[in-house]
Amino acid sequence: MTATTAPVVSIVVPMLDEIDAIDDCLDGFARQTHPRDRLEVLVVDGGSTDGSREHVLCRAAAEPWIRVVDNPARRASAAFNCGLNAANGDVVCLFSAHGVPSPDYVERSVVVLDETGAAGVGGRYEHVGVDPVSRAVGLAMESPFGMASPHRLARTRCDVDTISHPAYRRAAMLEVGLFDETLMRNSDYEYNWRMSLRGHRLVFDPSVQSIYRPRTSLKALGRQFWWYGRWKARVVRRHPKSMRLRHLVAPAFVAGIVASPIIMRSAAGRRGVVALGVLYGAGVIAATTRAKPREHDASAPVLAASFPLMHISWGAGFLTSIVEDSVAR
Repeated sequence: MTATTAPVVSIVVPMLDEIDAIDDCLDGFARQTHPRDRLEVLVVDGGSTDGSREHVLCRAAAEPWIRVVDNPARRASAAFNCGLNAANGDVVCLFSAHGVPSPDYVERSVVVLDETGAAGVGGRYEHVGVDPVSRAVGLAMESPFGMASPHRLARTRCDVDTISHPAYRRAAMLEVGLFDETLMRNSDYEYNWRMSLRGHRLVFDPSVQSIYRPRTSLKALGRQFWWYGRWKARVVRRHPKSMRLRHLVAPAFVAGIVASPIIMRSAAGRRGVVALGVLYGAGVIAATTRAKPREHDASAPVLAASFPLMHISWGAGFLTSIVEDSVAR
């Protein structure tokens, strides 16, 4: 692919107070193998007050392939829409300010789009922490026991229901429409579901690679997954057919915990609860051991704690949203 045949690619990066992360992200795009004059990065700022906006504006003055776009609504879904409306590219990538692309991230995304004819492609991203806690959180998020999404676990090119750090054909995005700005989380999954309803394919390919920086504390991880679960329930309410079996596991786990005092009133119930508890504990131990935290300089206790924290937070958020919506009707 030459500079004359390569498509213009727009990278949309939502930002809100990301002074510690945004340089790594932008530096990653500065190193891309895709022709620089066919690349633009739109940093969509939601009103940062930590100096990150001013910092990016300074970079943009010296690096004209970077632009700052305002996001008055402040939420990620609105940032995606602001970026799409401002984009000049034939391909639009949505990228986290906490992420770092591999040098050929854009080039490989374009190649896979061409080879598959898909409307959107995404790839593997590695969770790379900056300390023992965040490295442990990253290992938990990469574990099949932690998150069972196909686009996280697949090792070969395949069709999936959602993609991470996606690259879309702009024409397909314009056909599907804008992101739902009423969703504070999970708007990407909802958008990808609407893509599929239009008959568009989403493809995972492991050659498209990037890095994601995990949360640096268990408190932040729990909050992240709580909101993931709450807004997943809102998406499922709007699109019931988007529900997958994997989405029910964490809510069922939490419902079982809540109901356990009643279940344990009988001897059979006590035996069942104890057996499931032992089985889950064995799963946590096995997943922690398999992740080899010592080899990654990660905290083993944090890794072990991350699994139930993710499952309970996500499931509790999901069930809370379902109950709230039911009461509000």
